[in-house]
Amino acid sequence: MRLPDTLKPWHAWLGWFDPELAGVLGELMLRLHPMLGAFRMRALRGAVEPEGIDDLRRRGSYERLLLSEWAMAEVVPEEFDRRAAAGEHLFLSPKLVAREVDALTVAVFDTGPTQLGAPRLVHVAMWILLAQRAQAAKARFAWGVLGKPGELHAADTPQALKCLLDARTYTPGGAVMARDGLDPEHAAPSLSERLEREWTLRLDAADPSPGERWSIGSHAHGYGLGHRVDVQRASQDELAIVIAARQARREGRLNLPDPNVSSRLLRGRFESVAREQSVLPSTGRLSLKQPPLISFGGNSVAVPLIGENAANVYRLPRGTMRSQSPPKTTRWSKEKTLLAATLVGRHFGGVIAHSDRLEFWQLAPLRRADLPPVEEFDPAASRARLLPCFVLNGTFNASPHARVLLLSGQGRLLSWTHNQFTARGAEYQIFAGRTLAIANAGNDHALHLRQLGNELHYEFLGVQTGRILEKIALQGEARAGFVCGRWFGSGWHGGCCVEQPVGGHGGERSSIWRVFLRSQHRAKSADHEIVLPADWKVVGLRMNAADELDLIALRPDRRAVVSIGAQGRATLYESPYQISVASVATDCDMIALVDLRGRLVVLRDNAKSVLLYAGGGDD
Repeated sequence: MRLPDTLKPWHAWLGWFDPELAGVLGELMLRLHPMLGAFRMRALRGAVEPEGIDDLRRRGSYERLLLSEWAMAEVVPEEFDRRAAAGEHLFLSPKLVAREVDALTVAVFDTGPTQLGAPRLVHVAMWILLAQRAQAAKARFAWGVLGKPGELHAADTPQALKCLLDARTYTPGGAVMARDGLDPEHAAPSLSERLEREWTLRLDAADPSPGERWSIGSHAHGYGLGHRVDVQRASQDELAIVIAARQARREGRLNLPDPNVSSRLLRGRFESVAREQSVLPSTGRLSLKQPPLISFGGNSVAVPLIGENAANVYRLPRGTMRSQSPPKTTRWSKEKTLLAATLVGRHFGGVIAHSDRLEFWQLAPLRRADLPPVEEFDPAASRARLLPCFVLNGTFNASPHARVLLLSGQGRLLSWTHNQFTARGAEYQIFAGRTLAIANAGNDHALHLRQLGNELHYEFLGVQTGRILEKIALQGEARAGFVCGRWFGSGWHGGCCVEQPVGGHGGERSSIWRVFLRSQHRAKSADHEIVLPADWKVVGLRMNAADELDLIALRPDRRAVVSIGAQGRATLYESPYQISVASVATDCDMIALVDLRGRLVVLRDNAKSVLLYAGGGDD
């Protein structure tokens, strides 16, 4: 879904909705956003601690006196005393850092009878606005319901937003009324103030205590928990909004959208998180260890089978095509070991180890080659997971050439080149070391990402030659990477990402992913960084609908596929079973995964189109 530039800050949240609902919500948010005022999070900081050396000073504790000064006391004590009397001694001055603690924004929504219907549209818009506002300030956002003091919920998935919509009640005060046996007619006028006082006590006692607090929907005097958003009907087609805080008071009117659209939104029918739309037949037990292979163009997917020297190749339906044919099963000899695999159209092929030779199986015109020295390529160390390989066909100096590229487990890119006009065998070479990723870019080219010193080389390789698309400065060692992109007309549009370990940036067991967008259609590049804990598994890189790069990752519980970009996160697919392996297409919008039930799931069109191939099995 392509959103206007004015809505880009909320792209990650509006991606949960279909375009019609996103447009309606976007209009409400653009009207409400200027009324929120400046962000006024209290600076929550811990104790001041020394961290390194800041400077040299003439004053300080003699525990921090420079060693050279102490040496002078040993050799020339008179000069030491003179410098002390004149205040000329030099002391180390530590750099004092106030450790930041968890920052929190809380919104409490009145879900009682006065807020039924159209006012809840404002609740949804405010929920998203405050979630993005907190994220931009590197804070957490949590929400609660007025009638349940102290009960807070996370705000990071569309399901959490649906929980807010499901929390509506026809009784003022909800659970509190039932708990305390209050009469609604007599308790209603003072009930909001009472509940807000109870919320204030709970939030003051919380650790951390929220720095920014919002009361949304409740009709009461004052500023509520800190900021009050009063929502009332002004007329049949308008809502009256008052946003009040100690610093300012802002009022406005909002025109109501089409009732049919509003009703669908308030019923929680977002239609953004993917649904399993098509269940297609399958055969065999799919491997839970080998990530699916996706062909260039995304027309086919291949998955090896458990306990067999075979793989299923699935031809994916296009448009209105509803293919019910079973997958094509490709087999290789039981005496041979498949080391690397690729998918060209519907043809599954690869590199097979047989005795002291390598066989280029179904990678014509190449046939066989001698096994490289074990220090350059060790077949025994490459059997746990199939290695990536590609076959390129093209011309060089007016003669047809073919080339097989294979990325070894040691990060070496191995190359075998064959000139079809000569009788000689394939010419072998180690094309590159420190290779981080390769990807197919068509029948005659491949993408290549490697690190050379303090630079990343992003390259476009052909059958004999190649050219550098970009050199990117990078300090430190990258330990993994992904590439994506394709040619559009005469220009390149794509990018890459690399993972680097990081210590104090999000915890000891975290990684920082550096994402680099490179496009000949943009005046300048767009780079950003994403810090992820170690329990998130990044499986690829994709171009989103806004022509920006997102990481595709599996949630720590392995039950969801999440896109993570510069503007935030969005859940693309929720799985009923844990996801075992997944792959991301490098040139189109497609993700293929295999869950622990042995099902192949293919996500297309921003995961709005889902194909599910039944399966079963366990490695």
